[in-house]
Formats: sequence, structure tokens, C-alpha cells
Amino acid sequence: MQLRLVCNSPNNFYWPWANDEEPDRSLIFSSGKMLLLDQLVPYLFERDHKVLIFSQFKTQLDILEDWATLLHSWPVCRIDGGVKQQDRHSQIRDFNEDPNVKLFLLSTRAGGQGINLASADTVILFDSDWNPQQDLQAQDRAHRIGQTKPVIVYRLATKGTVEQLLLEKAQGKRKLEKLVIQKGKFKTLDGIIKDDENIDDLRRILTDQEFEKYEINVDADGIGAQDILSDKDLEVLTDRSEEAYRRAAEGLDASDGFEVMETGKGDAQLLAQLKT
Repeated sequence: MQLRLVCNSPNNFYWPWANDEEPDRSLIFSSGKMLLLDQLVPYLFERDHKVLIFSQFKTQLDILEDWATLLHSWPVCRIDGGVKQQDRHSQIRDFNEDPNVKLFLLSTRAGGQGINLASADTVILFDSDWNPQQDLQAQDRAHRIGQTKPVIVYRLATKGTVEQLLLEKAQGKRKLEKLVIQKGKFKTLDGIIKDDENIDDLRRILTDQEFEKYEINVDADGIGAQDILSDKDLEVLTDRSEEAYRRAAEGLDASDGFEVMETGKGDAQLLAQLKT
């Protein structure tokens, strides 16, 4: 768990702004994910998109809230395990009805009935869960009755870390699920093995440790804020046209820093995995 916190931000372990001092922009520069987020979210807001950001950790939500409110002066809604039910309903109402409220911070496992955030058309998974179903349920906060817009999901991951292993294992779980449960027909392991078409997939899932590779070349001088995403990258990542979905389905538009894929069959959903 601590390694996962390291991937998010070192400020999860210490808070350098003592004596009630307000954070400065080093809150952003100390984390690759925060650098990326600081480019992506303002770009989305300029185009009138509403954004949900999910994290597993309360301390990370605290960091994100300070980043949004203190550094950018954005109004923010938030739901985690410590938020009362009454406050949840009022924040959901404000987010869905107030056009000036464009950012909602949530714990990935924030459950319960009534969390309908269909006014949002963008989901950012700041960190991922070991259980891929938890992330899918988080995405579904925007995929509710009343959703009229295409939804893009951004998943942030740090290459060469425990997050890479987590995503590989989660991908394997989902592949195994598709093999075992297909078109409503449950299969035993024996039934899968007898199906020649599934043997190679099963072997990869159970034995191969390289489901996905995240490769970024960083020079010895490191990277700066201007190097995270170019203007062209931002255009690709925020494009919601029909052409963008076609290109995503064909595996196009990938770069060294991210890959774009179409994941919803009939749902008009894009998933952009951003690699920091």
C-alpha cells in the first residue's frame, strides 16, 4: 500500500507546509501524476466538461482537494467514507445542477445507492484497485440513466512500479473472466481447456507476466511540466468525435505517454491510459 502511495505523491507521507501555510506549486511538481493532471483538467474545463476523479486513498483526496481549491480556486465536491449521507445528497445535487461546479473527488469504493453523476462526461482514475470490478463500478457513476454524452475514462499509471503489476494482474483477471463467462454460458476449467481456441489465451493469463508494457524514455535531465503532454496530445485525449472512437477501436492515436482504446461495445466509451 505504501508503494502505491509513492506512485501517487510523496506528500502522502509528509506535508511540507507546516504552520497552516498554503501549498505552493511544488505540490504539483513533486508528482508525475499531478503534473499530468494539472495540464489535463484545465484543458477539459475550458471545453466545459465535468470531471470525476477517483482515488483509493483519503490522503490523496486531501492533496487533490488542496490542489483544486487553493491553487486553482475551483469549487469542489467530495465524497469519501467520512462524508455524511445528507452531505452526499447535497453535493451530488450541486454537482449535477450547478454549471460552475465541474470537479467531483470520490473514493473509488464510495458506494451506496443514489450516486448518480450523469452530468459528468469525464472520469479520471488517479490510481487503480486490485479488483478491476471496483474501477468499473467507479466508472459507472457517470454511466447512469440520464447520461447523454460520450464518456472518456482516463487511467493514470506509473511505469515500472507496483502499479504496472497491479494493472497487469487486473487485466489478467478480466481476460480470465471473459473466458469463463462468455455470452451467458459458464465454463469449467476443463471445458476451457477442451476448447482449442481458448488454450493460448488461458496459457497467457495463467503463466505470462507481461500482459501490458508501459515504456517511456526519459533522459537524464528528467522531464518538466511542459513535456508531460503536448497540445496535440491533449487534442487526441479529449477528442470525443465519432472518428476518435473509430481510431481508438483500431488501436491508433497511441503515443509514448499514453494509449487510447475503445472499451464499450455500444456504450460509446473511450479509455485513455496515461503513463507517467
